[in-house]
Amino acid sequence: MDERSNSFGYWLRRRRKALDLTQAALAERVSCSPAAIKKIESDERRPSRALAQRLAQQLGIALTAQAAFLEAARQPGPDWRQDDAALVQLAASPVERRAAPAALLLPGTPLVGRDAQYQSLVGLMDTAGSSGHVVLLHGEAGIGKSRMLQEALAHAQRQGLPTLTTNCYEIERSIAYQPVMDLVSQAVAAVAQARLRSIAPVLLAEIAALVPGITARLPALPALSSDFPEARQARLFQALLQLFDVLALPHPLVLALDNIQWTDDASLRFVHFLARQAASHPMLLICAFRDDEIDAAPRLAPWVDSLRHEPHLRTLALPRLALADVQQLLEGMDQAPSLPGLADRLHRDSEGNPFFVWSLLHALGEHAGAAADNGRLPLPDELRDSVRARLARVPQEERALLERAAVLARRFHFETLQALSDLGEAQFLQALEALERRCLLRAEADGGHYDFSHDKVREVVYRDIPAARRAMLHRTVAQQLEAHDAGDAHDRHARLAEHYERGQVWPKALHYLRAAAEQSQKLFAMGEAMRWLDRAVALLESRPEAAPAGQLQALLAQRGAARAQAGATEGAVADFQRVIASARAQGGQERERDLLIQLGMAYRRADAYERATACLEDALAASRATQDERYVADSLYHLGTVAWSNGRNDLAIARHEEAVAICERLGLRDLAAVQAFHGRGEAYFAAGEPLAAIGCYGRSLDLARAIDDRSYESENRMMVGWACNGEAGIADYPRGLCELDASMDIARTADLQWHLGPIRIGRAYLLAALGRYGEAGSELAATLPMLETLALVRYQMMAHDALGCVLLDLEQPVLALAHFDRGLALAGGSGVRYWVERLQAGRVLAQLRTGATVDPAPLAEAQLDLRGRCEVWLALRCLVALAEVAAANGAGRACQAHACELLKLAEAGGLREQAAQAQRLRGIGLALEGDAAGARDAFRLALAQATAIGRVRLMWEARCALAQPAHRGGDPAQAEAHATAARALAVAMVRGLGDGSLVAGVPLMQAAACQGTTLGAPALPALS
Repeated sequence: MDERSNSFGYWLRRRRKALDLTQAALAERVSCSPAAIKKIESDERRPSRALAQRLAQQLGIALTAQAAFLEAARQPGPDWRQDDAALVQLAASPVERRAAPAALLLPGTPLVGRDAQYQSLVGLMDTAGSSGHVVLLHGEAGIGKSRMLQEALAHAQRQGLPTLTTNCYEIERSIAYQPVMDLVSQAVAAVAQARLRSIAPVLLAEIAALVPGITARLPALPALSSDFPEARQARLFQALLQLFDVLALPHPLVLALDNIQWTDDASLRFVHFLARQAASHPMLLICAFRDDEIDAAPRLAPWVDSLRHEPHLRTLALPRLALADVQQLLEGMDQAPSLPGLADRLHRDSEGNPFFVWSLLHALGEHAGAAADNGRLPLPDELRDSVRARLARVPQEERALLERAAVLARRFHFETLQALSDLGEAQFLQALEALERRCLLRAEADGGHYDFSHDKVREVVYRDIPAARRAMLHRTVAQQLEAHDAGDAHDRHARLAEHYERGQVWPKALHYLRAAAEQSQKLFAMGEAMRWLDRAVALLESRPEAAPAGQLQALLAQRGAARAQAGATEGAVADFQRVIASARAQGGQERERDLLIQLGMAYRRADAYERATACLEDALAASRATQDERYVADSLYHLGTVAWSNGRNDLAIARHEEAVAICERLGLRDLAAVQAFHGRGEAYFAAGEPLAAIGCYGRSLDLARAIDDRSYESENRMMVGWACNGEAGIADYPRGLCELDASMDIARTADLQWHLGPIRIGRAYLLAALGRYGEAGSELAATLPMLETLALVRYQMMAHDALGCVLLDLEQPVLALAHFDRGLALAGGSGVRYWVERLQAGRVLAQLRTGATVDPAPLAEAQLDLRGRCEVWLALRCLVALAEVAAANGAGRACQAHACELLKLAEAGGLREQAAQAQRLRGIGLALEGDAAGARDAFRLALAQATAIGRVRLMWEARCALAQPAHRGGDPAQAEAHATAARALAVAMVRGLGDGSLVAGVPLMQAAACQGTTLGAPALPALS
């Protein structure tokens, strides 16, 4: 060794590289220039004392060695001749020479310093049968989270509780649902066939789509529909929850997920769903994560924050070990080293991190003699050095096998590792057993699978493999998986993509990256799909030789569609625009037109209506240029839906009418015709013409049945049901319920999850009209959480509006106001204008009934604007609210004017409930003007029409209104008759509440009986 190798600068460079730091990185940490570090390492200069102190801190120099470090740093020239031991020597008394076993059996060491956390977990298991719990177990790397999970699961198994456990791996964070699939596979294997079949077949089909390997136990499952990804995902979550419930009977289930900081987006969403549902299910869910890696896992921090307010959540933080804990650990070990002051030195130099202690004891066990010779523990200053020190003593044959295991990246079967090794069977088993004895690998309970003893061990082994050898090993693993894998594993493509990409086999890497993305899209894991596609695009852009010409455009279009579906509109637009530009350059008009439609609908999904219209106008122009009238009709339909979504029903009518005319002229009976007639029906309905809308829906329904399109069959029947409601329809409540029930049957049979929200909301309006408030509340209580899971803002707004209307019927204006406000808040937060005016009008009605003063000007302006845009279905409630405001202000003439305008619209469109409502409001206006006879006639018309359609609340209001003039006019018999009838209707409404159950977490009013009546205000008689 030459003189230079003993210099301080030489040692500093070695130390920096061991920590994987560049000169620039170290310079940034110690606040100096990279040039200064370069000069110090070349011994051209010495650091100042302050800089030397910062270097000692950033290089991890032990406190006991810092004095020697500072002295050496300040000595001039390359004459410092101390070795590394001078920097890490411990202030310790001489150590007795003692023989020690070659390896310590640390997995059998006692659990120390964790009594409080362990007892908390055990206590929660005991109560999980009555109510579920969620535990977030967290701490730094190496703190003992995995060991705590093992102890908790062992206790659960001793108590006879079913357990499921999985680990998340950093290299698999792009593989959708990997940890969830582990749990599902275990659950299916543990559930008896009869109990498994108690789950609905369509839900079992969702589970089988996620884990194809379980289909052997579940033959003859129904096919799945091509529903929206959000709907499929919601249904899958419900399916998995039912599976876990079945497994939990009769004992509570314990689920443990380790290292969730490395899980994928889709799995994290499911675990969040499961955590929120756990309170009402017999389970204990334990999620362990490294809190020192939250910054590196940006999805984890908001996930944790969102759960902190759940009442059934517990957080358990694992602290570092105290000195007494280390002493207890040594006392509980068999054949523990008996070195003087060992516990104190272990605690001081590990700083209480259990994995540091574990690594030090291993190193000490393997080299006890060396420790006795120099009076110090073989302590590296960093965890990585500690692991490397252990690995350096592993024979080459075993090290090569360990490297292959590290490239496999996660738990593996010994046969897989054997196939990758170049050892004979006897040599392989001998090497594997040796790695187990060294506690580098550990065998799992089934005896066939293995994993690394700690993630940091795997990480260090993998990163220390030279780059060329690492690529070669990845190629070998990929070829082995490709040749021998059965192909039914969900993650096969993802694993092959990882290994071929790391093995630098670019064509195959590209192929499997796209395949992995497609698989993620099928599993509605759009975040993972986009990440796979991002990697594929980056690969192809840097390695264009990896695929034939034109593949980049296809890949960009695929990514654009995935981004649009996931709501990443800006990225989707960028991708589509690149492909459109390429198509234009090549003269591909048909391709350009299709892409423009996709781009337009991406904009519509993001509520960017002007941009959506511009794209679809271009698509329409391209279709007209090619004289392809079918595509003209298709483009017109999409333009109409964008206009309709944007509140421009006047434009939607023109677009849909032209599309329908083309379809009729050409005699089209395909999807273009189905859509055209359906869109025209929606435009009619919004314009306040429900009878015409029903006719269009019927035509679209016939066409949908002819081409076996179950989605449009369900949607058309759903829209007929909506056109039969009383808010904006013909007020045929029984027919409406019949149509919506039929639509729901189709949706459930055909696996159309997204239809269920609007179907249930429509049923709630109809049930409330019939006075069946309890049933209406149940529909909405079941619907809102589902819509929140699906993130369907429009339907959430509609559900809150329906709840507000139900509560107004039940004279709960404060509670109703809260729901109208929630709906409007959703609109404001999302930019969705759909349904806003109805919510605003509902809010005004609720405010009036609380006695608040309301300014009618904004509502009047909105009503005029709606009429100008042919949005009659929203204008109707605005007119009701304006009439009520006028009545509250004593303005009889204004009340009559609004009522007459409402009546005109209602009679023109066949809106029977709105016509009855208009007569009631007209009667109030006449009464305020002193026309008692005219008011009585209007109230009688309102009562007759409300009775004909069966609208209970409106019948009660008309009876109350008729009782007052009869009483004032000296006709007590007539007054009492109307009051008695009003009380009977009030009783019916109370009975319609059922048990007064909760609606979206808000209790409805409950009343036991009717006692007397209050006839002066629109309040339920005799109800407190």
